[in-house]
Amino acid sequence: MPRRQPALGRTRHPDPGPCRLPEQRTRTAGRASDPARPGGRRRALRRDGHRAGRPRVKQPPNPLNTRPQAREWLWDLNPRSSAADVTLVLLPHSGGSAQSYGEWGRWFPSTVRVVAAQYPGRGARYGQDPVTEIAALADPLAEVLAGLDTPVHVFGHSLGALVGFEVCWRLQQAARPATVFHPSAAAAAHVHRSAAVSPARLTDAELLELLAERGGMPEDILAEPDLIDLVLDACRTDMAVTDSYSYGGDDRRLDCPVIAFGGDTDSAVPVAELERWSELTHADSEIHVLTGGHFYLHDHMATLTGVVRQHLQERSSLG
Repeated sequence: MPRRQPALGRTRHPDPGPCRLPEQRTRTAGRASDPARPGGRRRALRRDGHRAGRPRVKQPPNPLNTRPQAREWLWDLNPRSSAADVTLVLLPHSGGSAQSYGEWGRWFPSTVRVVAAQYPGRGARYGQDPVTEIAALADPLAEVLAGLDTPVHVFGHSLGALVGFEVCWRLQQAARPATVFHPSAAAAAHVHRSAAVSPARLTDAELLELLAERGGMPEDILAEPDLIDLVLDACRTDMAVTDSYSYGGDDRRLDCPVIAFGGDTDSAVPVAELERWSELTHADSEIHVLTGGHFYLHDHMATLTGVVRQHLQERSSLG
C-alpha cells in the first residue's frame, strides 16, 4: 500500500543580493605562501619538504581518478574533496556541458565532492557522437554513481532534471538510492510534454530568439559566429532528446525527498507543472520559486546553493 504523500512545502525567495557563505573566507594577501606561525616563528622543513610537527594524513584515492568510466562522465568541480563525505552530481541543461556548472565548486566545503556530468559530444568528449535518448545518459551515469563511495545527491536543470529523475530511479532499483533529488526548471517527469514546434523545424534565427528569450545565450557567444553554430547544434540535439522523453505507463516514485526549484516568470515551465514533482516521491517534497525565468539560477547562486547545502547537512555527517 503506497505511503501517504506529505503536503507540498512551497517557498518563495526574493533576490538574495550579494552574500558570502561561511566557508568563503577572504584570504589575506600572501597567506598561501607564508608558512609563519602567529608570532612570526617559522616551522622547520623536513627533508621531504613537509612541515615538522604536523603528522601526514594519507588521503583515500579519489574514485574519479581511479575509475576510467567515472573520469569520462564526471568532471570534478571541487578537487579539494578527495576525502568527501557526500557527492553532489550536477546534470546540465539542453546545449550545456559540465562547464556550465564551473562556479559551483566554490560554494561547497571540501567535505562535499561536487561533480558535473559531461555528456557525449561536449567538452573533452566533443569527438564522440551525442546521444539521442535520455536512457543513453541515465544508464551509464547511474552505473558510475552507484560505484561511488559516498551518498549521492542529484541536481538537474531543465533536460538535466529529466535525466536526474531517470538516474535516481535506476539507483533506487539497484538498491543504491540517491539521498535527495533536486529538479530545476522542468515540469515533473510524468507531466512532461513535447514542444509545440519541434526544434528540428526551427530556423537558426528562430532558435536563437527562443534561447535569448529563455536567457540561455550568453552575450560573449553571440559575438562569435563559430561558437553560435556549435551551441545551436548542441541545443537542437538535446532539445530533440527532451522532446522524445516519455515517463512511461508505470507508477514510478522515488523514495528520496524531491526538492524542486524554478523561476516565477519561466515561460517554458509554469510553477503549477513544477509543483507536480511532489507526486513522484514517497518522501518529503518542497518547491522553491525564485524571481526570474528559465535560467533564474544565474542570479540566485547564494540562495540556491544555500538550500542545497542545507539538505546536504541534514542528511549527512556534514557539520
